[in-house]
Amino acid sequence: MSLYQLEREADADTLVEYLRHGSQAEVRRRAAAILGDIEDPSRAPDPGDADDLLGAEASDAGGGDAGVTDADGVVDALVTAATDDDAPGVRGAAVDALDRHGQAAIERLVGELTGSDIGGDADWVTAEAFAELLDADRPELRMAAAVGLGQVGDERVTPALVDRLDDPDQRVRARTARSCGRVGDPRAVEALADRTDDDSAPVRRAVASALGAIGTPPARRALEPLVADESESIRRTAVDALGDFGSVEPVDPLVDALHDPSEGVRRTAVFALVEVLSNAPAAESHEAREMAVDRLEDVDHGSAVGPLAAILTEASGSPQRRNAAWLLGRVASGTGGGEAQAALIEALDDRDDRTAQFAASSLTSLDGAGLERRLLALLDDPGASMDARAQALFVLGKVGDERARERLGRFVDETEEERLRKRAFSALSKLGGAPGGELS
Repeated sequence: MSLYQLEREADADTLVEYLRHGSQAEVRRRAAAILGDIEDPSRAPDPGDADDLLGAEASDAGGGDAGVTDADGVVDALVTAATDDDAPGVRGAAVDALDRHGQAAIERLVGELTGSDIGGDADWVTAEAFAELLDADRPELRMAAAVGLGQVGDERVTPALVDRLDDPDQRVRARTARSCGRVGDPRAVEALADRTDDDSAPVRRAVASALGAIGTPPARRALEPLVADESESIRRTAVDALGDFGSVEPVDPLVDALHDPSEGVRRTAVFALVEVLSNAPAAESHEAREMAVDRLEDVDHGSAVGPLAAILTEASGSPQRRNAAWLLGRVASGTGGGEAQAALIEALDDRDDRTAQFAASSLTSLDGAGLERRLLALLDDPGASMDARAQALFVLGKVGDERARERLGRFVDETEEERLRKRAFSALSKLGGAPGGELS
């Protein structure tokens, strides 16, 4: 059974056996990471399962322990890995997994490493105890302390975290940067900016996320250099973080990211750009969209169509779908845009009226082959809603040709819905009337 299957089935017992007895550090690291997301193990294992999976190695090492059936057992295994595993990567993954189990789990790790009990105190008392441990000799203890301070979340911990951003261990620097983002104190921005060129990619990635979480203009300016980082994953993280800012200022760097050689970065930039437009203050929203389109003139529009279509058909938020519909009409114009057509036509029946209106307006700007045929098919679809068919009639009045005139002429006579008849008559009028020069 693969680790993927164990993750899907939340098989904590077997994952613990991998963590305890796996011979490969990467397997133990992955097992620790998965265990961080298992909060309530419920499967009682077959005592032979672990031996079957790990083979003689697990048996020789004393594996096959049964009965890890609760969260405490998972936390105990992670604490042991964080303190005793030979591989730094496994110890780091175990600390992160304990972080996801909450402050009490981190306190148990600290207790194991120090022989003291800091649980049960007020948050600020706990924070002071964590802060003192940031100078500990053992890096795992400094990691746990940094994570614990992030969990406390009080801005009073910021100076202690900032002082630890230059820790000699990159694992500590990464967790410290992450905790700065959790706290969200703007006072950490300058120190985080100093780490945007850190030698460690995990540190730079954590810095990018932290700056995005802080979200101030100085944080945005500090984040922008990471959009050009040598690491694709860090560029994606930085671009994604730019989408969290509640202003239009990130539009330029996001449009620049649409030139990135990585398709993944380009797609992330499209999603982030839509988020920026959706989160822009109401008074700036139209200006922001126009500015985005202006900046998009020099970009390969084809790379933006797919992500925008995905947002339009899959996003749960109405502002995101509205902006995706609006932008699709601009970036897909003149390109054929079969994918854009399909997404926009589907959006004619959007539950949000403004999204449907934006989709109809955008369709009128497309001139790709097949648009009229798709719209007429929707018009003739008995399962289509009246709203979608009414929007299709509006678009046909803008883009239809002789075929549309003929069908609309018949539709005026055939439909029993007065609203649709009026919309069809209006569309037919815009196309010059029914064939033969007479309006039905």
